[in-house]
Amino acid sequence: MGDIQYDEAAANAVVRAASAAADRLRGQGAARRSAAESALDDFRGAYAKRFEESVQIEADDRPKLTSALDDLVEQVTEATAAAEQERQRREQLAAWQLRQDERDRQVAADPLGLRGSPSLGVFDFKPSETPIAAPTITVAFSARGRTRTGGGTAEGTSSAVPGSLRSFASDSRAADRAAEEKLTTLRTAWHGFTGSCGWVRIASASFLAGADRLLDENREDAAWLERIADAFDRAGGSGELSNATLDIAAPADLPPALQQMLDPDLTASEVAALWAQLGWSSSRRQDVRALPLPVLARLGNLEGVAYWARDTANRTVLDARITEAEQEVEALQSTIAYDNGTAWGRASENLEALRAIETASRPSDETKGRRFVMALTDDRPPLAAVSIGDLDTAQNVTWAVPGMGTTAKDMVGWTEGAQHLYDAQEGLGPADRAVIGWIEYETPPQPVISGKLDFGVLGSDYAKPGGDNLAASIKGLDAVRAGDMPTTNVVAHSYGTTASAYGLTQEGIHVDTFTSIGSAGLPNSVDNADDLNAGHVYAAQARDVWLIDPEKGDQWAWTGRLSAEHGQDPTDPDFDATVFGADGTEGLNPVEDHGTLTESKRGYLDQNTESLQNIAFATTGHPEDLTKRKDLGPTQFQQSLLENPQWTL
Repeated sequence: MGDIQYDEAAANAVVRAASAAADRLRGQGAARRSAAESALDDFRGAYAKRFEESVQIEADDRPKLTSALDDLVEQVTEATAAAEQERQRREQLAAWQLRQDERDRQVAADPLGLRGSPSLGVFDFKPSETPIAAPTITVAFSARGRTRTGGGTAEGTSSAVPGSLRSFASDSRAADRAAEEKLTTLRTAWHGFTGSCGWVRIASASFLAGADRLLDENREDAAWLERIADAFDRAGGSGELSNATLDIAAPADLPPALQQMLDPDLTASEVAALWAQLGWSSSRRQDVRALPLPVLARLGNLEGVAYWARDTANRTVLDARITEAEQEVEALQSTIAYDNGTAWGRASENLEALRAIETASRPSDETKGRRFVMALTDDRPPLAAVSIGDLDTAQNVTWAVPGMGTTAKDMVGWTEGAQHLYDAQEGLGPADRAVIGWIEYETPPQPVISGKLDFGVLGSDYAKPGGDNLAASIKGLDAVRAGDMPTTNVVAHSYGTTASAYGLTQEGIHVDTFTSIGSAGLPNSVDNADDLNAGHVYAAQARDVWLIDPEKGDQWAWTGRLSAEHGQDPTDPDFDATVFGADGTEGLNPVEDHGTLTESKRGYLDQNTESLQNIAFATTGHPEDLTKRKDLGPTQFQQSLLENPQWTL
């Protein structure tokens, strides 16, 4: 007959674990309710309603789980009792059978009863032969899902105090950890029970999966509230955010509409159309700041998005990256001795660039034009662009494209040069104008000064990607300002003229003016000014001097034009550009260096120079006011070399 498979110790372990888990869950009711009420005190709007709905679902589901665990305790207890009864029945039946067998042997040995009268077991009744039915355990529980967005939240606003939401999330997680500890013990006990108590039938045992789902929903609620809290923090703390913004910031995954807008295969015009559908305006900058940082990082560089939004996104990301970079530099401080400072040096360079962008984004004088961070890539160090003036409204826009050796670490100086041009344009054209300090391409290093063995300035490997980026930026303005296009200008310096020319020869690109200063040479494929997609082409070049020439002038531009790939001089008469003066005229200083800003105030974009004034005339539609270039001839040093060729190598 044998014993039944039922381990009472394993069953008792389930009873203890289920009772403990039920008690733990039951005891959490008051604390969870109090935490929810505190969070709801300052939570208003559709998202507060969603949270309240989630709290109610949890408050309904948890007692259901508790009841299921109570049922489990009762059913296992009953199963243990039934198992004990079945064991006793089997034992009693086996004992009776032994006695009966003995009686049968006695009768067989003395059928006539000559040896006495053996007990025939008249009063030894046979126990039941009907087994006690094995109990069937049925313990079902299923937690419900919770709605955390959608269903009419897109309109209107919600308000919250981030700290209150985080407190609820923290309290909820603590309660879940306590419950999970008991449920883990129950899970182990249940596996032991099912493995050693096969006599019992298990019809349904979904309570563990249901408990897991309940805790998962609780965890997602906590993470959801923290994402909402983060959104309000990025937006400046407590206050209101549009539900449309929270529909993006609150979910774990981006909504399909935003995923579509971030598709890298979209054109700037397609992005602009999708952006318009979101319905955001500059009066709600806090809604943009509230978006998740990874979204902001992409939004800030997305051509076709309104520039006020890109500025808002980039400033938020910039602040976060500066904090992160400062922590990285501090953490790497102790590693300098181990890697010769390489990692620390790269981190420090990145931090220096980020700080330079942040400084450049804050004008010293608001009357000289508001500034906008219109680009901030995730490169280390980043590429970036700072606009002086509002690109969403400006009626005259100028890209200032730098040359070799310029990185984001130079953003303060490059933006200062852009500011000089912005100031010089005052009164010459529309009051609403913008000049962009545009460092959105990797420029070649100065091969001598930088100490790097990189003579990329003589090739086009840096210029072609730079041209692509400039063309994309121009298309972005076209998309954002469709139907209200401003006058557009590109002012490029040194190798920036090379990069710009690659951009201005692309299909679908057009600007009103292109101004080349101190050109390192345009691509050889550009034979004439007409090859550039510009309404008018201007060029200026300070007097060529050699590096060791004692006289002042541009000592670098001519070396760039030694390139086999970009040797075209835009000031050459055969190129047909309008060439203007840069060597000084009455009341205006000459350019005496290849740089744009110099200590002697004699760079191409320095104030009170003939060069800067003429660039301002060229970019505001006043070609008639340009001063002409002087024919200064060779310097005395150059003339001496011409007369004494034996001095040259």
